[in-house]
Order: sequence, then C-alpha cells, then structure tokens
Amino acid sequence: MSCLNSIWPTVSNLCGSLSFFTSVISLFPQIIETYRDKSVDGLSPYFLLAWLCGDITSLIGAKLTGQLLFQILLAIYFLLNDSFVCGQYYYYGVLHENKLATIGHEPKPLLPELVENGELLREEEDMIQGVESPRSSRRRSAITAALAIAHTISTASAYPLNVGSIQPQMAPPGDDKNSQLGTVLSWIGASFYVGARIPQLIKNYNRKSTDGLSPFLFATTLLCNITYNMSIFTSCQFLTSQNKREFIMNELPFIFGSAGTIAFDLIYFYQYYILYATDMQLRELERELYGPEEDNAEQLVTERTSLLSGETQA
Repeated sequence: MSCLNSIWPTVSNLCGSLSFFTSVISLFPQIIETYRDKSVDGLSPYFLLAWLCGDITSLIGAKLTGQLLFQILLAIYFLLNDSFVCGQYYYYGVLHENKLATIGHEPKPLLPELVENGELLREEEDMIQGVESPRSSRRRSAITAALAIAHTISTASAYPLNVGSIQPQMAPPGDDKNSQLGTVLSWIGASFYVGARIPQLIKNYNRKSTDGLSPFLFATTLLCNITYNMSIFTSCQFLTSQNKREFIMNELPFIFGSAGTIAFDLIYFYQYYILYATDMQLRELERELYGPEEDNAEQLVTERTSLLSGETQA
C-alpha cells in the first residue's frame, strides 16, 4: 500500500492544519491580556525584540530558500502581529510607564501592604462585628484567604515560520548563494525564536510572577510547535523520501525553531502553575476585593496609586 493511500497523509494534514490555526491566533490572547492589564510590566522587551527579529530573518531566509508562498504571507502576518504587540509595549510601558495598570496588575500585589497597614484587618473586624458593608459574603471569604496568603508570604516570585502541511520547495538551480544566505538567515531566525523565551523566563524569575503574560499565548504556541513537527514526520514527502537526510537538512532550521521552544514553554507553565501560583492568587483576590464595582472603588484606586508611586500615607 502506497503512502498516499495510508492514514499518514490525513494525520499530517490534520496536524498541519491545527498548527496553522494555532499559530495564526497565538498572539491574540496576549494582545487582549495587555489591553485588559493596561500594563506591560510583566513583558520582557528582549522577548518581543527577539521574536520580531526572528520573524524578519526567517521571512528573508524562507524567501531565499524558496519556501512556499503561503509561508511568506504567513510570515508577513506574524510580523504585523509582532509590530502591534511592540506598539502596545511602547504605549503602556514607555509612554505611560505602566501607570495605567488595572487593579491586580501592578508590579507587585498590594495585599501584603494593605495587610501591613491594617486595612484588611479592619474590614474583617467590621464584618465580624456586624457592621454594614457593601461587600458580599464572597468578599468576606476573599479577605480571609488574602490574610492567610499574605501572612504566609510575610513569614517566608514562538511559533515557527514554516507551518501547515510540509511540501518542501528547493531553491532554483544556480542560485546557490541565495540558498546559502537564506539557510544562514533561517538558522538565525530559529535561534531568535528559541532564545526569545530565555529573557522572559528570567524576568518571571526576578519578579517572582507571571502576571502580564497570557497562558493561552504559550498554550497555542506549544500546541502549534508539537503539531508542526508531527506534520513533518508523518508527511508522505518525508516517509517516501529517497534522501531523508537532505529533506531534514532543508527543514532543519524551522524544525529547530519549533521544537527548541517546547522545553522553554513547559518551563513557563511550571512557573505559572507551581512556582508563582501564590502571586497569581493574591492578584486575583485583589481584583475580587477592589474591583471597580465596589462602592469605594475610587478611594481604593487612589490608595493603590499612592502605594505604586511610593507616597507615604498620612
């Protein structure tokens, strides 16, 4: 039975389609996250810069090595998305210096400071004594949890260019110089993709927080990278190739740029769900307690701004 009549083309096409879809939507969660947070304090500029450089070099490399037209168009689309995220970084981080940050997305959670100032303790005492409060029983539970977490703290912070079904297209004969240059640029782009995660993971470690980063960004890129490689190695072009080494060598920069990010994405999820989960819990409780729907939201926002600017409360 030939490869075309087997299950492998279907598997390859499904993986390629899923990889394509997840890569197209991968930046949308981060764009929405940044818009809601009104802050880019959690984003490493080197992460964005490396991703941007990766798209540029991979675009040029793919063109010189004769990759498919849709891959070129997709790279341009990625480049536009990256430029939009960089624009958000400039607007919120440079122009406004992250001072527009919404509640729960400050550089550090404010609940420990509020506990130290006695504000949460006073609220809990009012509830115990039966003093009327605009907060519901849900807020009461949140205050209790916030006190417990704050006390614990006080006693103890890419997607590949080449996606979709793989149909390698070699550079035209007699164009060896362009092909070699394209291969070099493709490797540089792949290195940017893989290396982009490193400054972001370091920033998460220094902040002891993953706030500001959408987990869906990393989930979509992780799924994209896994299905991308599955699509390559289940394709009939690979399975029936007479020279599998040549096939892989032509695709190797893109394979490396894809597979190389998987380990770093898994490290991010370890940070998000285990290492810095307490930070995310505090931020969530802060939004529960001091969300804009509260009657005294304006006063709380003023106090929050004073804490952010380091002003001393009278």
